[in-house]
Amino acid sequence: MCHFITLIAPTDDAASVRAVMERHGRVADLIDNFSIRKVLQDGERQYLTTSGHCDCGTVLARRNDTPEALEAELAKEEARMKRKGWSATKIARANEDRRRAAAKPNGGGSDSLELWNAVLNDLRDELGLPYAGLLVRLYSGAIATETFSASRREVTKGMPWLEALAALKHDEVTIFR
Repeated sequence: MCHFITLIAPTDDAASVRAVMERHGRVADLIDNFSIRKVLQDGERQYLTTSGHCDCGTVLARRNDTPEALEAELAKEEARMKRKGWSATKIARANEDRRRAAAKPNGGGSDSLELWNAVLNDLRDELGLPYAGLLVRLYSGAIATETFSASRREVTKGMPWLEALAALKHDEVTIFR
């Protein structure tokens, strides 16, 4: 289980989006996850921004779960995996991966709120995009095919983007205008 960050942008110009992202040490690979697509508007595209193995340790959508809350979430996830026919060994390995990811110190990743603020501003200023969005997800399966309940929220007018970035939630497409 690993965190991955998806950029939502109202453009098909993947090369231009990729150029902006690469300047910030990220990538922009087109993906199409059905769960995310359900909350997108016409013309919006999903871009996976992960430049390494994963985004575990990202400053975005920090989780401050108690150990008890994590174990309750793992039990719920375990029941789901059993229904899908996962073996006990595979479930145990997934739970251990999740515990390991949760134990990583926050902020140890290769990003910062300032980096994401600069990314969003550059997408707006250089590509003329009216807005862009971000989604953070802790995936337990394939990024392109994992199903989950995604939601959508727009940052309220006048809210500083750094503050909005600090308040990101998992599985929520947050739109910055």
